[in-house]
Amino acid sequence: MKKILILSTAVLVLVWFSFSAEAADKIDDLHATWDKLLKKHVKNGLVNYKGFANDVKQLDRYLETLEKTGISTYNREQELAFWINAYNAYTVKLILDHYPIKSIRKIDNPWGKRTWKAAGQTLSLDYIEHKILRKKFEEPRIHFAVVCASIGCPDLQSFAFQPEKLNDQLALAARQFFASPKHFYIKEDKNTIIIHINKIFSWFGNDFGKTKKERAAFMLPYLDKSTAEKLKQAKSLAFKYLPYDWNLNEKK
Repeated sequence: MKKILILSTAVLVLVWFSFSAEAADKIDDLHATWDKLLKKHVKNGLVNYKGFANDVKQLDRYLETLEKTGISTYNREQELAFWINAYNAYTVKLILDHYPIKSIRKIDNPWGKRTWKAAGQTLSLDYIEHKILRKKFEEPRIHFAVVCASIGCPDLQSFAFQPEKLNDQLALAARQFFASPKHFYIKEDKNTIIIHINKIFSWFGNDFGKTKKERAAFMLPYLDKSTAEKLKQAKSLAFKYLPYDWNLNEKK
């Protein structure tokens, strides 16, 4: 009887590991189509929307997969990657539905309409960003990963976000953001370091820290050594927000 119990337990453990491996493979495969489309049509953060339009059937199939995917058993990284990819894919689809267009702001209520289906729900882009990504995960680096189809946004990456690579991918997006003068640079004025920064640090400032010092401290791991040292040694900090370019992030 004891041998039978041990054997049964071993079989159950083997089945569990097999199921877990299969589930992980399915999660990795889930975003494979989106990853291929991004690699094909995105370069240096700019999007070839005409090329995307030629592959819209592939994009539609990916969105249909997102709609039918159940995420109740997902861990934090799996769910976070799911919603970042969903937001970006729906945004590209939104632009394609109205293409050609010069700006996403030319679309009526682009972020507020509940027209996108994912994980069995009908959602708006605003809901995904503010009620799921920002509220549930409290991960400020999502602001460098979700892209509103505008030049003023952080760059759209040429890869899909994947659970097992997520921390490294978010760190890369943050480093790219702070390395770009269109999003960030500093100037010295006597004893004050003036941080010229993208308006997302105005709109969502508390996501990065409650005070100027906390927000500057958030930046440090993603800056070059010289800039980071200047912020550390600064006696006074000031923030100045850069103009936001709402023109379409289109590759010409």
